[in-house]
Amino acid sequence: MTVRRHASLPVLAIALLPPAPAVAQTREQPYIEVDMSLFTGRNPFLLPGDDEMTSGGEIGARGKATVPVDHRTMLELDGAVAYRRYDRRYGPFVTGHALAALDHRNDEHLNLRTEASYERYLPLEGMVASIDAAIDPVSLQERFQINEEVRWRPDRVSTMTGMVMLSRIAPRNSPLLTRTDATTFVLSAERRIARTTWLGLETLVTHSTSDDGGDARSTTARFKGGARLARGLTAELGIGLAKISRRDPGGPRGGGAGQFTASGSLCYDPRQFRLCISGRVAPVVTSFDGIRREKSLNARFDLRTMPRANFSLEADYRSMPGTGRLSDPEVLRASARYEHQLDGRVKLHIGADYDRRTGLARQTLDTWTVRVGATIRIPSL
Repeated sequence: MTVRRHASLPVLAIALLPPAPAVAQTREQPYIEVDMSLFTGRNPFLLPGDDEMTSGGEIGARGKATVPVDHRTMLELDGAVAYRRYDRRYGPFVTGHALAALDHRNDEHLNLRTEASYERYLPLEGMVASIDAAIDPVSLQERFQINEEVRWRPDRVSTMTGMVMLSRIAPRNSPLLTRTDATTFVLSAERRIARTTWLGLETLVTHSTSDDGGDARSTTARFKGGARLARGLTAELGIGLAKISRRDPGGPRGGGAGQFTASGSLCYDPRQFRLCISGRVAPVVTSFDGIRREKSLNARFDLRTMPRANFSLEADYRSMPGTGRLSDPEVLRASARYEHQLDGRVKLHIGADYDRRTGLARQTLDTWTVRVGATIRIPSL
């Protein structure tokens, strides 16, 4: 079982976002999934000088439940744990995540959400969530996050949002990455100007501190908008300016000029398949020098080939320019996966991953991994 829940880290915002849905009155039946898989590949951690084939296995379990507290409040629970072992050099690893979220709808105008999450993952899975894996591809990472969100709808076409987010990234035994704490405040507002179009304004502010004494801050302001261009085709775009300042141990705070920031997505979903492309250039929190400017691009294609079969392709690229050290690190992951539901209880899956990283020493390494496994769901669908 591969754990890939990687929430993005905190930021302060004034944004015009689509109105939030009410707390759902229907809920998914609680379930547990047990996943078993085998894999093989060359140099799974993308380390210099390791070209041998490495195989291994993983067994894990995941559970999910939605519990009604009262007619206005829902509790969401989601957790997973997995044990992985390699046949040479790397040994065993335990990964997983846990999430608890409380949604409360006070009335038709006001919604509250409190969320706490924890993750423990390998850099190979973390590559699609953080540039940290380009710098140290081996050390396990732990992430903690707590956020409180208040969403207010003064009328049918407007939404205002406020959020406070606290997070911690804690690399384990890493020579290059350090524990980093961050605080983010989010304010947002949005207005729908037509049945299929909305516009907004967003402001983002984040403050991070690292165990090595580093202190970084970022402020972002941008305009946002989205529209349904045609049946099944939607687009979103955000454009603005961002400024990052930092203070190294024993030195004064230094800040550069404002830099261009942008984000966008385009999704086409005619029901037989779904294709989404998204990208951004924006400050992010990392455990390497605190807040850094990151470029990212993601594409995903999902195809339902038969009533019980699904095929997916995904590619994710990230780079961090201007680190001020030996090179600009970057990571790339491409994945293909096929799933076949035998019945309501058992699902078979096979997949392949391609990973590439360029670290601080300008050395580029890549690898292929092939996976096969089965998932058992209790109770059945």
